[in-house]
Parts: sequence; structure tokens; C-alpha cells
Amino acid sequence: MDAEPPGSEDVEPPGSEDVEPPGSEDVEPPGSEDVEPPAPVDSEPESCVEGTEVSFFAPSGMDADWLLPVDGERLIAVGAPANGGVAELDEAGHVVWSSIPLPGGFLKTGAKTEDGGLMVAGQVDDSTSPSRTGLWLGRLDGAGQLLASRRLGPSAFSAHVDIELLRHPTGGYVLSTHDSEAQGAAPRLRLVRLDDAGEIVHERFMPIAPGSAITESWSRGGAALLPGGDVVQLTAHAGYLRVVRSTEQTAPVFDRVLEEVGGAWPQDIAALPDGRIAIAAISLGQSHVILLDAEGAVIWARTYHPELDTELHAISHDPSTGLLHLGGATRGTDGGTQRIWLLSVDTAGELRWEYEGDVGTPSRINGITSLPGGGFAAAGFHDFVYAVVRPTTCP
Repeated sequence: MDAEPPGSEDVEPPGSEDVEPPGSEDVEPPGSEDVEPPAPVDSEPESCVEGTEVSFFAPSGMDADWLLPVDGERLIAVGAPANGGVAELDEAGHVVWSSIPLPGGFLKTGAKTEDGGLMVAGQVDDSTSPSRTGLWLGRLDGAGQLLASRRLGPSAFSAHVDIELLRHPTGGYVLSTHDSEAQGAAPRLRLVRLDDAGEIVHERFMPIAPGSAITESWSRGGAALLPGGDVVQLTAHAGYLRVVRSTEQTAPVFDRVLEEVGGAWPQDIAALPDGRIAIAAISLGQSHVILLDAEGAVIWARTYHPELDTELHAISHDPSTGLLHLGGATRGTDGGTQRIWLLSVDTAGELRWEYEGDVGTPSRINGITSLPGGGFAAAGFHDFVYAVVRPTTCP
């Protein structure tokens, strides 16, 4: 490839000795005794992934950043091949078609259009931007061919910046990202409301506090749509997590810094059908899952296997099973090399299913999407692999 994807070996992950963990020692981390998980409110029926079937596929040269379910068991890989491409994969992992609508750029996310095509967003070199990097939006047909494109202003200097593109239930799209000046100076959280053609209808910029590491590769952030169409965005406030809720017109609803759960780096966010909000985050060697109510108050916060040097980078809610599916990386019970880690928890935070990759398997999962009918698909870097996890029995 002509550019290294996020997760390349020259980027130090959380846990390196020269990076101070967010939060000082007098701040209790997520999962501490002062944040007790109460009984879940309006919880789903007893859920399961018993009899789970896990399939792994590794198409050559397909370092995708996002997987999008399409008809049947097929998936669209966004960001593969060659970083600026898209490809359709069948249920056996074979490439049905592929194209490269953004040569030399990074495609990061995508959403289906009403006519069966795709809207995709990513980053390109842009000499007019203070960061020398611009945000690019493209409309593709059902075979990945470029129909139209436009620039949407600057992007962050780092190729690791998060970009989320979500199809809005009332039509058009919501786009969430961060941008900055050169070398990550003056970073901002950006929310954009787009019409069906990708034209900007509303937008809002929110400054990020000094010392926030959102532009670093281990701080990703994310966005999700709540029932009714509001948007929640995950970002950083110095060494803490920050959640911003806005209307579809980008007007503010709340802006909360989650100091009560301790220091952590933002990774991903998901919305539940009843308005609750689930967050995946990491700190040095630890993974965190946090559940908020619709007003941003913490319901519970948990840490999973801190002794295993774990990271959770992605989260998705599965309405078919009522579970939260997560993916990331672990060094495993043997404390060896980093490898894939997948797990599912219920909305009370209880672990329901877990998979730890073998030594020598690809090092991390950084994208999770729930599948119609239950289960999920996960995308990983860098020896690209994607996993499809389906429950074979479920009450």
C-alpha cells in the first residue's frame, strides 16, 4: 500500500512507557467501587450467543477501516483496497467487485444511499487546509463507481482521525469528525448535517480542551444516532471522556465530561433503542465499557480483564439479541503478542461471550457492526482480517 493504515508498527499504542495515562492516581478508574452497576432499566429479554459460529476471512491486500452490511450475508469493505477503495465481499470472503474512488487518500466510513449506492467519506491531501489534509465526500453507484465528490473543508493532520457517516432516518446524513490546524494544534469536534446529495445543511464546531489526545492514534472518538434522530458524539476533554448530544440540526442538547469514571481515551460509541448510550474506552493496558442514560448520566462502568493488557476499540448494539458486541486487542492469558479480542456483554455489563485469537493472528479489531438477524461483523488491522460472528441458537 502507498500509506500505512492506523495500527501500523511505528505508532506506539497505549501502554508504552513514555505516555502518561489519563487521570491522576487519586482518580478511581472505571469499574471502581464508587460506580456500582444498578439493576438495568427496561432491559432486554434474556439474551444469548450460545452455539456461536465464528468465521474469519483475510482477502489479500484488504486493510478495510469499516464494514457495511448489504444484501444477505454480503459486506462492503470501506478503505480497501489501497486505502482509498471499496469492495463488496460475499459470505465466504471473496471479492465480488472492488474500485478505488479516492486514489492516494484514506476512505474511513460509508453509508448506503436510497438508490442502492454508497456515500463514503475520507481524507485527502489538501494544500489549502491548515493541516494540509482535507475531508472528502463521495457518492458511488452500487458497483463502487464514483458519481460525484466534494471537499468539506479541513481534516486533522493525522490519518488516524475518526470519521463517522450515518444515514439519518428523516433523510440525508450526519457526519462527525475532528479537525485541527497543522500538527494537531487547536483541535475541534465537528458535526455536519448533510442532505441526500451531500450538501451541508447545518454544522457546528466545538473546541477540544488543551491536552486532549484526540488526534493521537489511540484516541478515536465516534458518533451514533439516538431514537428520534439526535446525535451523540464521543470525544476527549484532556484526559477524560466527553459526550456531546445534539439535535439533527446540530443544536446542543448536553455536553458532559465523565470525570466520575476516571481517565480514559475515547474509542467508540453506540446508541440503544431506548436512548441509552454505550461507550468503549481504553487506558493503559485496560479496556472499559460504560453505559449512560439518555441524559448522559453514568449507569455503570466496568473494566474487563485488566490483567491481560487489553484494548477495546469498537462497540455496537445488536437489537436482535440485546447484546453489546465489542472488539479490540489483548495480549492474552499467556501475556504474549497482541492478538484479536472479541466479546459480547449484556446491558447489565455481564460478559456473555468471548473470543481470544491465537498467537500470530492479526493484532487488533477496530470496527464492529451488528448484522441483520443477530451477530456482528468485525474489521481489523493490519494483516486485514474480518470476522463474522453469528449465534446459532438463541431463545
